[in-house]
Amino acid sequence: MFLKFSRVFFCVLIGILLMGCESVKSAVGIKQSKVWIEKINFKATENANDSSPIKIHVVIAYKDELAADLIKLDANAYFQKAKKLKSDAGDDLDVFSIDVVPDSSASLDITPSSSTGAVALMFARYTSPGDHRTNVGADYEIQVDLEKNDLKVTPIKKG
Repeated sequence: MFLKFSRVFFCVLIGILLMGCESVKSAVGIKQSKVWIEKINFKATENANDSSPIKIHVVIAYKDELAADLIKLDANAYFQKAKKLKSDAGDDLDVFSIDVVPDSSASLDITPSSSTGAVALMFARYTSPGDHRTNVGADYEIQVDLEKNDLKVTPIKKG
């Protein structure tokens, strides 16, 4: 009985070790996620966005081609195309949305629909010119300070 158990245990242990090998992952088609974000905490200053609410979208792309297209967009271009992007991408794109009013705090929990995210980007709709976009996928939890003309991201729990 002990011999059978030790063989099974050994096989399971070897299987776990092999799963860590990149060649095994690619051979069996396992894709590791580049997206770890789970929670975003927001703090908006009193004069953020000319004292207007800031619409935030956190977008997770699950296909490399879609991720490459999204990375090219600034916030203004993204918000102009947001509905069409989501309808065209379907399940290949998650969108998490929140509106943050000036002089307030809020948080957004992120629950990806898949563990194979290629990129997670945050777009903030400001009235001022600028990219207002940042990659947020590498950390578990971040703090976002919404300032007068742009946002500042600080990792809380690193990925």
